[in-house]
Amino acid sequence: MTSLAENQIPVKNLRPPQTRYLKGVKPPSLNMLKRGKQNAKLGNKVTVKMWKGMIMYSLSLEERATCPSDCQQWDNCYGDNMPFAHRFDHNDHNFIGYLEMQLQELNDKHPDGFVVRLHVLGDFYDGKYIVQWQLWLHQFENLRVFGYTHHTADSQLGNMINNVNRIHPDRFRVRFSDDDSTPFNASVVQTTAEALARPGIVCPEQSKFTDSCATCGYCWTSENPVIFYEH
Repeated sequence: MTSLAENQIPVKNLRPPQTRYLKGVKPPSLNMLKRGKQNAKLGNKVTVKMWKGMIMYSLSLEERATCPSDCQQWDNCYGDNMPFAHRFDHNDHNFIGYLEMQLQELNDKHPDGFVVRLHVLGDFYDGKYIVQWQLWLHQFENLRVFGYTHHTADSQLGNMINNVNRIHPDRFRVRFSDDDSTPFNASVVQTTAEALARPGIVCPEQSKFTDSCATCGYCWTSENPVIFYEH
């Protein structure tokens, strides 16, 4: 006879809501937005399509600590493979103020525009933070933003993110990861067969069709899905 325990579906063993690399969590500073040239995948200067000529920057927060707990990549976050990355502490009372000061500096430095990739690690951790980015878009006319979120499009925070997408369609482009309810999504697959079964295209940088995000521009110009291989 088969026992009840043998028939039960195992519960997902979630990692704790923090990074594996606590020494990588740094206090906020005036150098939280890193140049894209420090990340080969991102690239330095946008050379194609919308935002052409703009310099790329990126921001990383602490993975899991800022992410929705139902993230499908919770247990295999690629932050687990980034022991040397700096994740800036969003709980520090100086976080928003220092980030605003750096955005002001970059807005003055780049009259033709600059791009911030949110979030190489981490996510939108609450509604006030989402509203803050909307305020910054009004405050800094040279700012452009793109990235991905694991908040679903129909969640409270997802609706807020999508509202900023709608208000600033040429300046704020955040895709919904692993959410098929909207074509403006990004999905993660493990095999070619999975990729072929999904709509959209595989990330051209991962497919070696282009050198970096800066030489591609698909994620902030197309309304169609993009597919990433797990890494």
